[in-house]
Amino acid sequence: MSSRTAASTPSGVRGEQRDASEPDSVRDPTIIDPGGPNRRRSIILSQVTLTVILSLAVLLGLLADDASASGAFVLTGWVISLLVTLTCAMLPWSRLHPQWPFALPLLNFLVIGLVRFGAGETLSGVGLLAALPAVWLGASSIRTRTAVAVTLVATTVLISLPAILRDAPVMVGGLLGLLLLPVVLTGLAWFVSSLTKDNRRRHEALLASERALRSSVEDARMRERLLGTVFETVRVGLLAVDADGNDILMNARQRQSHLAAAPVNNPDPSESELLIYGPDRVSPLTPAERPVRRALDGEDLEDVLIWAGMPPSQRAISVSSNSVRDDDGALAGTVIAFNDITDLMLALESKDHFLSNVSHEFRTPLTSILGYLDVTLELGETLPEEAIGYLEVARRNAVRLERLVEDFLSINAGTFEVTPVPADVGTILTEAAESSSVRAARAGVRLVNRAPASLPAVVDPHRIAQAVDNLLSNAVKYNRPGGSITLDAAMDGPDLRIEVEDTGVGIDEEDLQHVFARFFRSASVRSSAVTGVGLGLLITKSIISEHNGSISVTSELGSRTRFTILLPQERP
Repeated sequence: MSSRTAASTPSGVRGEQRDASEPDSVRDPTIIDPGGPNRRRSIILSQVTLTVILSLAVLLGLLADDASASGAFVLTGWVISLLVTLTCAMLPWSRLHPQWPFALPLLNFLVIGLVRFGAGETLSGVGLLAALPAVWLGASSIRTRTAVAVTLVATTVLISLPAILRDAPVMVGGLLGLLLLPVVLTGLAWFVSSLTKDNRRRHEALLASERALRSSVEDARMRERLLGTVFETVRVGLLAVDADGNDILMNARQRQSHLAAAPVNNPDPSESELLIYGPDRVSPLTPAERPVRRALDGEDLEDVLIWAGMPPSQRAISVSSNSVRDDDGALAGTVIAFNDITDLMLALESKDHFLSNVSHEFRTPLTSILGYLDVTLELGETLPEEAIGYLEVARRNAVRLERLVEDFLSINAGTFEVTPVPADVGTILTEAAESSSVRAARAGVRLVNRAPASLPAVVDPHRIAQAVDNLLSNAVKYNRPGGSITLDAAMDGPDLRIEVEDTGVGIDEEDLQHVFARFFRSASVRSSAVTGVGLGLLITKSIISEHNGSISVTSELGSRTRFTILLPQERP
């Protein structure tokens, strides 16, 4: 049904203005009612009802007194009523202006007036039929005040006109009778109009709510389709689960990963039945260690590496998750992303394998080269002085290349052999400072050792010396003439703290998170004349990690850089 037609009213009559409290769609009298068939049916049904009742009343009156002197008025009114009914049945009300039906109750007042005047006392109760057009006006869409005024005037004329035309004296009791019916019918019109307006407002509100609900449903469906499209388009596996661990959504790529981790002859395994292994590819993860279980426990994961399935078809998966919380902050579920990085992991393994093989192949000829150079230098008395200088340069570069090969082998091995023993870190740092002071002096940099001369601790002295030497070497290379380097150490609570600070070029903020990465060198360093392959800090971090310690860096570009090492010490 249209929002501008009430099926419960007898017609769709429109007025020239509405109550200010009515919605705009109800107040606009120029809008033709779009509820065509319903509106036409309502008008015809109302008119036919009044005509049938009037016809029965006239027929009964004529049977009772067919010699009525004013029978012509009765017959005229009845014929007009029939003509109006026939006209109603033929007019295309859906295409006519909404105010046209307003003429029907006025014509019906005229018909009832003619019949009542002609019937006289024979049909004294025919005036009650005026209640039908009065209700019709009240139930129409015209203003309540207009309906009340028209009903009052029409019923007053209808009741008083016969007495006036017959020139009969009117007693006080008769006067009250003449006034009672207009007052009652006017009150009826007001009541019906108010009730209709209220129902129409409720109907408009209901239709508006229905339209809003329909729009919300359509928007929800569109968002659902969009979400489904995005869910299936992304190149990562996505899984959404509720707080109880039940799957809500799973895209096609995740279904493939799920099948890759399924045991043989089990096409639909549960989470606990999946073949999930740790980064070493052989250690199975317990149910509590698996990413989905950890995510359901409220943990937000970021790039957790797992291996799914059995060799040789194992897949490397990087898992990340984000919890979903309700309005009260309780866990309502989680969304987990599974990124297949098998190709990347295999490429890294191939690169490490290649570097390891190349390093081993380099070490054999380098050992031979260094051996022959040492033997040749031992015969230095028989060689020209200039040749000895050339051999010294060749040996230094061979030694440097050998150290680089050793660094490659250490990195590819994954761990450094660390044997912590009671040692004097003060002596280790003093020797490292003395070894680096020559290079610092050549670069025009001042090296200051503030570490105490004696500082007992439990460390691997050779590896710690290597780590500090790497930091001091970088501090010299990336410093500037006239700059300084400060080496310091102390016990910081339960930890041994070692600091190396320089006043060099500094590190850009974007590069700070990559300084410990393999082969990383910033763009500014690559464009400079400073040599290196980007392994020193990675080796240093590996040594510190094997001590169960940590290393951090802070820097101000163009001002300073500080590396801080913390090594936990066991307490007796």
